[in-house]
Amino acid sequence: MLGSAEIEFFNVQDHIQLTTPCVIIHGKVHHGSDVTNIQVKHPQLPDLTFPVNERHFKATVILTPGENRLGFVTNTNVNKVLTLDYVPMLQDLPIHLCLLVAKDSPLKYDTPRVQREREGDNELDLAVKKLRVGGRLMQAFTNEQMLRNGFGNRTFRFVEEYAWDTTFRQKEAMRNTIKIHIVTADETVAQIRDYNLAQQNPNGKNTGGLFPLAMNALKKYGGPFTQGEKPVQAAVMIMDAHWDGRMLTGHAALGGGDDQIKLAIFGSHGLYSWAPSIEQVVPYMLDDTKASVSEVANDNGECGTHWECYQITLGAFMHEIGHLLGCPHQENGVMLRDYTVLNRSFLTKEAFSVRTNSYGAKPPILPREECTWHRLDLLRFLYHPSFTLASDYYDPSFMRPGRIGNYNAPKPTLYPLGHESCSINCETGIYCIEIYCGDFAKAHIEYLPKCLGGPGPQSTVVLSLNDLRARIPKNDLSKYGDSFKVKILCANAPELEVSNFPSVIRAEPIAMDRYGFPRGVQGIKSPVLGDPKRGSDVGIIPFDGRQVSAIRVYHGAALDGVRVYLRSGVPAAAAKPTPPSSGQPPVPPRNYMKKLSSAFKATSIKDSDAPSVLFGKETGSYSDVVLQDGDHLAGFNVRCGAWIDALQVVTTQGRLSESFGNNGGGGLARLCPPDGQQILGFFGSVGQWVDAIGLVYGSL
Repeated sequence: MLGSAEIEFFNVQDHIQLTTPCVIIHGKVHHGSDVTNIQVKHPQLPDLTFPVNERHFKATVILTPGENRLGFVTNTNVNKVLTLDYVPMLQDLPIHLCLLVAKDSPLKYDTPRVQREREGDNELDLAVKKLRVGGRLMQAFTNEQMLRNGFGNRTFRFVEEYAWDTTFRQKEAMRNTIKIHIVTADETVAQIRDYNLAQQNPNGKNTGGLFPLAMNALKKYGGPFTQGEKPVQAAVMIMDAHWDGRMLTGHAALGGGDDQIKLAIFGSHGLYSWAPSIEQVVPYMLDDTKASVSEVANDNGECGTHWECYQITLGAFMHEIGHLLGCPHQENGVMLRDYTVLNRSFLTKEAFSVRTNSYGAKPPILPREECTWHRLDLLRFLYHPSFTLASDYYDPSFMRPGRIGNYNAPKPTLYPLGHESCSINCETGIYCIEIYCGDFAKAHIEYLPKCLGGPGPQSTVVLSLNDLRARIPKNDLSKYGDSFKVKILCANAPELEVSNFPSVIRAEPIAMDRYGFPRGVQGIKSPVLGDPKRGSDVGIIPFDGRQVSAIRVYHGAALDGVRVYLRSGVPAAAAKPTPPSSGQPPVPPRNYMKKLSSAFKATSIKDSDAPSVLFGKETGSYSDVVLQDGDHLAGFNVRCGAWIDALQVVTTQGRLSESFGNNGGGGLARLCPPDGQQILGFFGSVGQWVDAIGLVYGSL
């Protein structure tokens, strides 16, 4: 018997701890050209056999919780033992895998005659088996991609249950296995297959309609989709998708969702080509049977054989799960359409492809020839709660997020500094800055946690236009020039997208002496919050932020206005109280609507005749904030969307008022000047209420 040193593992080592229930083990058998296969023996699970090509192998292995002592034995009796420790991930945000069926569904999916003869009936039980195996392959693929990018062994988790496990062809047993929810829609088969709902129908009147249909079915299903913390994540395959010879109906490839349910949907039209057990993954991925286009759909014209249909539909479903997890489209990888070669991640040899009219990659298939997740997708995963490892909490720089979408921090703020530079701030830490030319990110800056060799997410980043330009590929820079956008990604905070970034940071300085400030004082406008196209532009409302003594916030279902009271030393133009605009009621008696934070000792403005300025409108509903001696206005937290929903006062000593207005509206943003700068005034637009607001800031 040859020694164990004859087998080498590339991506695992003895007693490594894994958090994925399925792993792809890459390796090589040294010496012996007659080696054709390798068998993996698990003491608790059925044996698995994998081909060896050019002495290389890829073994897709299922693990059980705890120690997994795996024996690798070739057909020439070369052997080696590998022990892997599987510790299930316990994140609070797994993905629910679902089959959606019409209320009168026959509970069958499209399959050609040749496949029915091989597999038997194409009924619900077989669909569940195929979906379970598909889920495990997605987990294994993603884990390998995270590992290759230096992020360790980590992947997302599907909801599991202790039940009869069908993952293996043989020896069914009670084990933890992926739970498949069978969700019944209110609609009939005919309604689901309505041509107007068919995503691939160019004349369809509601080609996105299957998404809300699935969302409603999940909410009716109840359980995890209506109870507990939100959002819930669900990946739904529509069982009653159907190719009728003219149109693929009951199918849509969509991913996204709301603050209640993050959702991905896909049709079952390619499910016939999926492996129903882990033992059958390799033969199904090598199955070059020609697709019967009279019986099943040739999705996008790329499913000419069974194995190609397998990769296209499994990969496309994973693509939509990528959207569910927050990924946009990328210039390559799963989030483009590189999953046409998803098989290469599991095999060392490729079958004949009708799509390319070739045998494609020659054995052994190396990592550079495989499908990938784009690095920007993996960076998002790294900071997504579905990928959290227990060890992450030992690194304070990681700034682990809470449930996605339940943001306690405002989105990052960007402030021009002049000289074609800007400051970007986020209290929870910026982990990535993406630079987009056209539809795709062409460059990025990343700040990895310290445990992964990075500096950790940054609370403040200063960017120059020259630095960003230098990162963009020359061809893209010559094509798009300065018409690029930037996305700021933060831990546990909404992302900030800045369209036409160069024009935003090239803010022209404003001579503030015309507003009563000393000669030489220059102001810069912050990015505006809300929608400046709504309402009427009110110009600049100047005041010295250092001299603010109190603030009166007019509010109801939105922000109506803000009156700022001043101590002394204010600009001449702002020294006198701003009279109510024509048609506005006089200042009403104080109507204290809400209790302010106990951090503010006084909440009643005693000297209402003090110098003040007004931004927006005065109404009969307002709340007051009085600053203490030695404390100063630092800025505001703002809830906004198409208008300004609510406003909260922030002071330099860290005091926060209540948030005044509609606290359920819009998203949370911060309006504070950058370090070393002072507030010089408001600007924005006002209609029925405040539609947009920004700060003017500068040095005093």
